[in-house]
Amino acid sequence: MVPTRAEIPTDGTVAAAVTARLIQHAASNGVSLRGLLQRVGWRSPVAPNPDARVPFAVHWSVWRHVHEQGVPGDFGLTFADDFELDHLGVLGMLMTHSATVEEAVRQQNRFQRLLLDVPFEVTRLEPRKLVIEHPPLPIAMELPHMIVAGLAYWMKLLRMLVQGPVDALCVELPHAPLTSPQRYRATFGVRPRFDAPHVRLELDRAWWSAPVRAPASGLDAHLRARATALLRRLPRRGERLDAVREYIAEALRHGRHPTLVGAAKRMGTSTRTLQRTLRAAELSYDALLDETRQRLSLEYLDDDRLTIGEVAVVLGYSEPATFYRAFKRWTGVPPGAYRARLS
Repeated sequence: MVPTRAEIPTDGTVAAAVTARLIQHAASNGVSLRGLLQRVGWRSPVAPNPDARVPFAVHWSVWRHVHEQGVPGDFGLTFADDFELDHLGVLGMLMTHSATVEEAVRQQNRFQRLLLDVPFEVTRLEPRKLVIEHPPLPIAMELPHMIVAGLAYWMKLLRMLVQGPVDALCVELPHAPLTSPQRYRATFGVRPRFDAPHVRLELDRAWWSAPVRAPASGLDAHLRARATALLRRLPRRGERLDAVREYIAEALRHGRHPTLVGAAKRMGTSTRTLQRTLRAAELSYDALLDETRQRLSLEYLDDDRLTIGEVAVVLGYSEPATFYRAFKRWTGVPPGAYRARLS
């Protein structure tokens, strides 16, 4: 994906896991692994740690190196072919819990900082079309494989979300063909228009409201198992309050805000009755929510499948800074310092 700013940001970063996938794909296509690792200063083709980030300039230099090494013309297409929702981590998990493609894309726009520092939106609606469009940034014009991979990513994403065939109405690329027309058609369903003034993908608008049918991600099952094990280890507070904690953990994991009303509904009781139960235990709902978040934060930070930013999201914090303050209030140290102690 390419930022839509008129000027190329130089101070942003990309999740290192994204760069690692690019490096591994390039190595499988004959590019020298040693040269690519030197570009990012790594010793191994995997990301150094779950929280590692790569400066935009370095990530783009890897794409440039790939282009200069003369990889196969379908390199960008096959890179997108290998993409799976699990590669998006928590973001992919939230997308699978969306009701429609529109909601899934809004989740991507809302939490894209998990992958990229620079916020951008490339989707817009027209009366009959969903348009995904990038301006012709100089960096994009110089890196055609990256552009092709970006548009092909959207095709793969939509097909995975709806679990069915999706073809484009139109594809425009700002460079000459890199591979055969048949190979492009296999990815997009149509032959692209090349040497175009835009980077554009047009789809039938009906896909915007299509239901998401993607199965739950492997990460979802993993986090559910960890949360369940944690709650079983905690001191019991009684059947009702234990059920409230389970409701809170599930709602947070799915990107929903757990409320007192929602907890009462889940338990088949009234809000007033649940409030009486909480008062009898000398608790408030907010206190139970805060306690559950604290316990889950320690569990999730011990999991190297999650970045700190992803932990913040699955605890229901819309901004990482809010989670950082809460975690320091709970433990006296920032989450990064706590995780460093675990290693």
